[in-house]
Amino acid sequence: MLGNHKVVGEATTTIHRPVESVFRFIADEFEANYPRWSPEVIELKVLSAGYLDRDWFARQTRVDQGHKTTSTFRVADIQRPTRIVFSGVSAEFVCTYTLERVGPSNESARLRFRFEFPRLELRMRPFRKLIQTSVQEGAERTVYNLKGLVEQVDGSTAP
Repeated sequence: MLGNHKVVGEATTTIHRPVESVFRFIADEFEANYPRWSPEVIELKVLSAGYLDRDWFARQTRVDQGHKTTSTFRVADIQRPTRIVFSGVSAEFVCTYTLERVGPSNESARLRFRFEFPRLELRMRPFRKLIQTSVQEGAERTVYNLKGLVEQVDGSTAP
């Protein structure tokens, strides 16, 4: 694995709501809900007008383990209602939410969340194991938070 400087965190959960409801919560209501499932986000500023779609931009300020960062990101891919990919513009990262219908009547959604740093900066490489652990814990926390929040929402289409 010499030369592999990628860091990936991935987690999966089943949310007892239809795929469309989960997608709406994550994507269509992103501005309101993202800071709820990712409490490290202390500020989110939408930079694009209109509906969340490919090349929709936002800027976030986060505090992760005491370290404050600001980054701009965009929607790199969106396939309603099963997939949305955000990618960093000012910092290199990729964040993917994938949904799959499950259950006898497709009444539930399997959410797979993947966060990736495609390449660590040279100065960060000595801390790769620590960063890997943190990224994996963050992925697990993300699906845990999303499951709890989405399952609290009633089944209506109202936000």
